[in-house]
Amino acid sequence: MKGISRRNFLRYLGIGSLGFLARPLFPFAPKGRGFRASDVVQCFDENATTGNTINESVVQIMMDESIKTLTGISNVGDAWKSILPDINENCIISIKVNCINYEVSTHPEFVNCIINGLTQMEFGSVNYKRNNIIIWDRFDDELSDAGYAIYDGNDPNTVRCFGSNHSGVGYDATCPLHINGPAGTITKYPSRIMSLMSDYVIDACVLKDHDWAYITLSLKNHYGSIDQPIDYNLHYNHCNPCVPSLNQQIRDVINPNNIQKIFIVDALFGRIEWGPMGSPNCNPKKLIMSLDTVACDYHGQNVINEERVAQGYSTINAPYITTAAQSPYNLGTTDINLIEIVNPSGIEESKTIIPADGTLKVSPNPFSNKTVITFTLPHVSAVHLDLVDTSGRIASSIYSGQLTTGTHKIDYNVTKKLSAGTYFIRLYSCGKTRIKKVTLVK
Repeated sequence: MKGISRRNFLRYLGIGSLGFLARPLFPFAPKGRGFRASDVVQCFDENATTGNTINESVVQIMMDESIKTLTGISNVGDAWKSILPDINENCIISIKVNCINYEVSTHPEFVNCIINGLTQMEFGSVNYKRNNIIIWDRFDDELSDAGYAIYDGNDPNTVRCFGSNHSGVGYDATCPLHINGPAGTITKYPSRIMSLMSDYVIDACVLKDHDWAYITLSLKNHYGSIDQPIDYNLHYNHCNPCVPSLNQQIRDVINPNNIQKIFIVDALFGRIEWGPMGSPNCNPKKLIMSLDTVACDYHGQNVINEERVAQGYSTINAPYITTAAQSPYNLGTTDINLIEIVNPSGIEESKTIIPADGTLKVSPNPFSNKTVITFTLPHVSAVHLDLVDTSGRIASSIYSGQLTTGTHKIDYNVTKKLSAGTYFIRLYSCGKTRIKKVTLVK
């Protein structure tokens, strides 16, 4: 393997396999300037989407394997807790999404997989509450158009979702952000969701190019976090240095400082030419995750350029990414340590990791029209139950939702026209996969 870079080495091992997870032996590579390479996890799964449909159960596996790989912690809840220092069961986590273009927004299914991971965090015998999570962007109607349900305040077990323009929210006039622009300082005010309502912020952006900024990923996502972002002065000179300066102000001015803890790119679908508006024109089927916003955007731009080249377009280079890594902003580094995960939902890989056991039963088996799936949960968990064919593709989604501790029985009635033969019941819960081989007869 001599002469193969780490990235190419991972590609060499990953291509052609159903699943590959890797942690670097040395998670940070020392650099001569005193900087260290930042880990960026890229997860690809060929079954993440089918046509225009997102397979949420597959994305859940991608999300959980990515956070475990990024942190090196095998328990999903503990992995999320490790990046949220001093968190307790009463802390508020907000997820900043990008919904300015409802056709290419951060998908609700994608965000739900983040939420399911957060609710695996345990505090004593109590799981983190869904109501302590806020999904947000600029406007209620943009969130609604993108498929999110605006929170009405009636269900304490429901995630809250609303825009900065929601009644009683608005922008924080007590916290001015002074942004360096090409023509001088620009003063903007942050959403009260970020400055007054959140203990931690997760940046969940979407893969898009941008006619003025070249790209819009995690750094530029925060133009939706301030008042009146449609400002020529913010976009002049390809948003450089306004984007880095805004993010530096968010880091250093908003209390608590460094409120942002992780950056995640929804790259299931994307817009890589004539964005940010318009319908999706690529389908990378990827998730990108990093604790470093510059590294996250640097690799996100690489993915955009891979898609552009494949479609015959020239590459693009957003200058603000390099600026963000430099003084006086020092938001991260473009030296990345790319860790690739390939097809974690693959059925053979799942069999290798956790075979079926006594907590997953299917009866009758073989079956023709219906069967009953029985399983036990050690604690409250999001559950995804699928019928999967031998290639790892979802033949039928049986159940998706949150269930309580204990034993559950799920009736499965065959409503789709399926060929007789061998399938697998795949149960994904508590960050683990269990499968049971079944036979469908006619």
